[in-house]
Parts: sequence; C-alpha cells; structure tokens
Amino acid sequence: MLGLLDSARIVADATAYRLKKREMGNLVTSATLALGLSLPPRDVAHRVVFGLVLNVFVYLVNDLFDVEIDQHAAGRDVERTSFLAAHLRAGVVGAALVLAIAAALAAAHGRDLLIVLGVNVLVIVLYSRWLKRRPIVDILSMATWGASMALVGCPLDSEPGWAMIGLLAILCMVTEGVQVIRDAETDRAAGLRTTAAALGVERAAWLTRALIVAAAAYTTLALDAWVGPLLLLGLATRLDTAHANQSWDRLRVLFGGAWLLLVGHYWVLGRLSGALR
Repeated sequence: MLGLLDSARIVADATAYRLKKREMGNLVTSATLALGLSLPPRDVAHRVVFGLVLNVFVYLVNDLFDVEIDQHAAGRDVERTSFLAAHLRAGVVGAALVLAIAAALAAAHGRDLLIVLGVNVLVIVLYSRWLKRRPIVDILSMATWGASMALVGCPLDSEPGWAMIGLLAILCMVTEGVQVIRDAETDRAAGLRTTAAALGVERAAWLTRALIVAAAAYTTLALDAWVGPLLLLGLATRLDTAHANQSWDRLRVLFGGAWLLLVGHYWVLGRLSGALR
C-alpha cells in the first residue's frame, strides 16, 4: 500500500512540475488541431483525456531516465527529484499504471490512438535513453516526438492534419534548440553531448535560426502565405544561455499565435465545406 502511495505521489509531482514549467503545450496543440479539423465534440474530448494521460506517462519516463542528472542540475525541483531517486521502483510502477490507463483509453477509441500510443512509447524511450544525448540527433529526434504527440489530435488519414503536423515538427526542433542552449553548461558539466554542449552555443543558435526560417518557408508554401512570414519574427529573439528562458517563452507565444491562426483557417474552411454540401 505504501508503495502505491509513493507511486501516486511521483505521478502527481511529475504532472504538477511539468504543468508549472508549461511543458504540456502539445496537449493544447492536439486539442486545437482536432477542433480545427472539425472532429465531433465527443471525439475531441476523448483525444484530450488520452493526450493528458499520455503526457504524464511521457514526462515521467523522461524523469526516470534523467533522475541522476536532474539531481545536480540548476533550476530543478530538488525535493521532487530526490524523492524519485530514492523511490525508483515506485516511479516505474507509477509509469506502468499510467501506461495501462493510456492503453485502455486508446483501446476504447480505436486503432488510431493505439498506433499513436505505440509510436510514442517507442519514441520517448529512444529519445530519453539515447537520442537526446547526441549532437544534431537530439534536435532532429524532437521533430519526431513533436509529430507523434500531435497525432493525438489528428485522424491518421487526414491530409490537412499531416500538413499541420509537418509544421509542428519543425517548430519543435526550434524550441529544442533553445532548450539545449539553455542547458548547455549543465549538460557539458555532466558529460552530455547535446548539440549546444558539443558544438557550442553560437553554432546551436545559428542552427535554431535556420530552423525558424525553414518553419516560415514551409508555412508560406504549404499552409498559409500570410501566416508564414510572421514566424520570421522569431529571429529577433536572443539565443544565448542567459536569455534562453525568456526566448523560449517568447517563441512559444509567437508560434502559438501562428498556430491558432492556421487552425482557425482550417476550421473556417471546414465550416464552408460543410455548408456547401
């Protein structure tokens, strides 16, 4: 019984910490994507609940893999991380229980969410165990993670949905670039070879700027010629370790605004298409 209480505390702590850090933004993305694609309200609600549980599982798995590093990283919740380190078995049990809930929700929905669950379990394990510690690969793998999480809000046969997910993949690489810049010194001290730790902050910053340009070009050519150029405003953010937190917040506001414009565009098109039938 005590072990289950420890597991419940670890799950609750991981959820609260990520919400506090505003790191479950993909849930809003998935929900708005589902709405933009004009999915039925019941379907949207089911996907949102599934997405919330999936987020808890994904971030808890990441915490389990990173617990030793997080204990010594600046800006981490020391009490939460220390408790997890002292109760790793309870953490694993908690992750297994959350995964079981996610699997039940996916099965109740159907094939699409079962596929999405399987893909995300594979991606988060590979990312947390190996990919996030390799230069360039860490940023590229975030594209896969961003796309796989966004699939929560997108039927697998939706062409507009996949087009939107393509943009999310690029934007996730941008925000990952900012995060590795932010953590460059800590990662270097821990012997981790992230892009910023291995190549230097300046080179990582230029790569991140190039990805912002790529996101703007993709949006202009594939989604909306008016929204695409707005993303270039991201080039004005300061990409260095000292300003990374502020830049991360500003880019998320910019990207979020552009995303909502695009989602609204597709929603209007969907309404018009329905009215013409």
